[in-house]
Amino acid sequence: QRTHLPAMVLGVRVHGPDVVDVEVKLDETFRSVPVPEKLGIPVLYKTQSGTGGDDSDIRSNVIVRFMADTSDGLAPAEWQYGGRQGPAPPVVLARKDQVPFSKHDFDLILEYMDHWMEEAREDEDHFTEATNKILEPKAFQRFVREQEDFPLGFLSLQFPKHSLVEAQGLTNRPELNGKQGTVTQYSRDRVGIQWSSEAPVMALRPERLRLLQEPKEESHAKRHQGTKQTEERRRDLERQEALQISKRFHECLFEDTFPEMGDLHLFGVGCDYKARATEVLAVWQGLVKHLDFGAEQIAEALIEGNMQERFKEWTHKLAESRTPNSTYAKDLISANFAATEWDEL
Repeated sequence: QRTHLPAMVLGVRVHGPDVVDVEVKLDETFRSVPVPEKLGIPVLYKTQSGTGGDDSDIRSNVIVRFMADTSDGLAPAEWQYGGRQGPAPPVVLARKDQVPFSKHDFDLILEYMDHWMEEAREDEDHFTEATNKILEPKAFQRFVREQEDFPLGFLSLQFPKHSLVEAQGLTNRPELNGKQGTVTQYSRDRVGIQWSSEAPVMALRPERLRLLQEPKEESHAKRHQGTKQTEERRRDLERQEALQISKRFHECLFEDTFPEMGDLHLFGVGCDYKARATEVLAVWQGLVKHLDFGAEQIAEALIEGNMQERFKEWTHKLAESRTPNSTYAKDLISANFAATEWDEL
């Protein structure tokens, strides 16, 4: 079952070296970004069609760094833009929880990723251990609060929702200095404060606030949501596993190496009729190499449990193309996909 997402949220658009604040229309095709997810920041991304204009002068693709895999700090093969592969397409980013995501936030995550790489690669033998220690929500929050170069970065971590704050340094409304209120919401550069339950929310810049007390532990009502959160976590883990398997399979197809034996039946390759297995594998290679199928697209079919149906649909698409592997697709269709074997994740 898919998660319902809001219509419009404040996010950013990334193209080449440029990151700009925009309004983003979320839909169910958005996917999570690995590093922010580990930091407790539910950032989603979506690539846009086309080039977004003249991209002949683009020499750097900042989105490539942002999409790094947490296992090694490198972007997956499908994000290795630049050089012969050309510039990355425009990408929009926004948060699933509807909290504004700004250019300040994007830059701050990149800064933290540099810190992660510097620390983790000091001892290559303990890369995973260092990564788990650094790519952790509390560690990231400490980093955010220690930064002086990013005063507008992640206001939701500087002043968590429901925190008690005190106004300071206000010149237009000096009578509010010293007044205490509760954090209720955010914009890209201001924090929404409510002085009392009857008072309207006032937006103040972060330098005009002092954090007095963070919110207490979860209330009884929130603890009651544990079952729902556990289910969401289970789905997230399933998505991570599916994406990991799909990336592994995708890389094998791209590098002309044979997939891992344990993964074969998930993709219809693991059948005893070896000639048919060769056709199936050739179709997958055609989809990845010539029709630009990505690991995320494959992972989605694994998660939904309809890989066999989607593979047949994709095979017909390949057969209609004039690409080198279309002949294998036609042979497979002629055989009515006989002797292929499928397991679900």
